[in-house]
Amino acid sequence: AFNKTTGKLVWSCDDPWGPSYASPVPAVLHGKRRLLVFSGGEGRPPSGGLLCIDPENGTLDFRFSWRSKTPESVNASNPVVIGNQVFISATYETGGAMLTIKPDFTCDVAWTSDDFGTHWMTPVHKDGYLYGFEGRHSQNAALVCFEVKTGNEVWRKTLSWEDTVEVNKRPQKYTNGPFRASLLLVDGAFLCLGEVGHLQWLDLSPAGCTELARSWLFAAPETWSLPVVSQGLLYISQNHASPMTGPRLLCYDLRE
Repeated sequence: AFNKTTGKLVWSCDDPWGPSYASPVPAVLHGKRRLLVFSGGEGRPPSGGLLCIDPENGTLDFRFSWRSKTPESVNASNPVVIGNQVFISATYETGGAMLTIKPDFTCDVAWTSDDFGTHWMTPVHKDGYLYGFEGRHSQNAALVCFEVKTGNEVWRKTLSWEDTVEVNKRPQKYTNGPFRASLLLVDGAFLCLGEVGHLQWLDLSPAGCTELARSWLFAAPETWSLPVVSQGLLYISQNHASPMTGPRLLCYDLRE
């Protein structure tokens, strides 16, 4: 932790699990501020899991090991805080775990699931259910709905459609989909940014998934950065070049 005005180091938590691709997530648990860090990058042997830290002084409350046995794997999906519970998830044959944080800041495992392994996208909680894209590879990715209380899978759906692309001045049809997409809850509906540049509005509930709208913003691989909405403006990072453009940051107006 750094003083944002002076840049001076305030504290450090030198945990041997090391950094990951997941972002630290601030939370209030049992009325107290905490920082949740899903740690663990590439290492031999692989190690990592959830750290619960007091943001005032860097004191570590607990460590919960949750990591693939594959050395090349990483923990990349951000923790999801639901009341006094925290959901963590990883691929590479790892799956998801719901932890219940107790008042003394130890934790118990509420449930685990081998079938809810998110790669780098973060699941979204709404009205007692978790929604997210599960799967290590594009070809086996599926949108899933799990009940928070029980850990039961409610439904699983692979989204796909056909796009027409002009190749050498001749139209060709390709089967496309969101694949390992990111979800963002906005005004009760879900924005879904697919990993090759599609943007969808989705209506998600325990009853199923309904597509409300879809656009193909650009044709570029590895669109893996979470979109951001601020004051009615949508910001999207195009991480790779497309046939028409290079990498860029795009802003769309949703205020109408």
